[in-house]
Amino acid sequence: MLSRIADSLFWLNRYLERTDAILRTLHTNYTLSLDKGEYNQVHWRQLSAMFSSAEEHKREYLEQHPLELLQHLIYDTANTNAIRAMVIKARENARGAQDHITKEVWEQVNQVYHLINNPLLQQRIMRNDALSVLEQLGTQLIHFNGVADSTMPRNMGWNFMTLGKFIERCIITLELSDRNFAETGYELQNSRDVLYWRNLLLSLSGYELHLKNYRNPNHNQNVADQVLFNKQFTRSVIYCLDRIGFYLQKVVQTNQSEEALSLLKNFGRLHSKVEFADMNMLREKGIQSYLHEVKTDLYYFNHHLSHLFFSYA
Repeated sequence: MLSRIADSLFWLNRYLERTDAILRTLHTNYTLSLDKGEYNQVHWRQLSAMFSSAEEHKREYLEQHPLELLQHLIYDTANTNAIRAMVIKARENARGAQDHITKEVWEQVNQVYHLINNPLLQQRIMRNDALSVLEQLGTQLIHFNGVADSTMPRNMGWNFMTLGKFIERCIITLELSDRNFAETGYELQNSRDVLYWRNLLLSLSGYELHLKNYRNPNHNQNVADQVLFNKQFTRSVIYCLDRIGFYLQKVVQTNQSEEALSLLKNFGRLHSKVEFADMNMLREKGIQSYLHEVKTDLYYFNHHLSHLFFSYA
């Protein structure tokens, strides 16, 4: 496979996975903001810091005006992480690799593209119909994931698409978790109320799983265990790393160079850092240090992967 095609497929899924993450986080924040709870402003600040490239004074203003922040994160293409900007880039990548994706995948990417560029959609946000807009966009992203999973052949293109998806998902989980734990002072012993963690867990689609599986009253430790080590949780760090490792092996099978073997060893060290960790180690090391170390290693692995396989690196 040409490196240009592999790059396009990798970033097609990364852009749409990030879009999906932003939509779920926006929907969660906006829904919970209607309750006027004590933690709402904290989470708008985290969302603005993660996904807005605006200057600090503008972000501070937007954090006080959720509806304007919503429009900024969805439509302001001057913001590199705006949903509209990422959907446009995802469509460009899909078009560049059109011979390597199914007709159904291409049509669904187009569906998302035309929906986000429909002026009536933006007008509905301005008319305070934001929740239904977020739900409509989120449904289209769910359709994309379903269409891709059910129609794409399991070839090299699929391998790169899935690598992009789970690298992006792992980064999002680490970043959201880091920012939420930062608000607690990276404390694992003095637990916050579960209502504090509700925003993070809903943003990662893990709130119901948490309530069903965790009975320990120390919610800080429960959340750390779920987002880092729970293999049943599809957005946990270990689940994402397991999937990355599976598809990385398939990609490297066709490339037995020294660089490819070095990449495998690099990933093995990262995977082991999470696979063989536990809460005792986390308490001894400190969750701040641990999260930053895993993030740094993941960014290095992503750079190494790009350097080996993609033409621009």
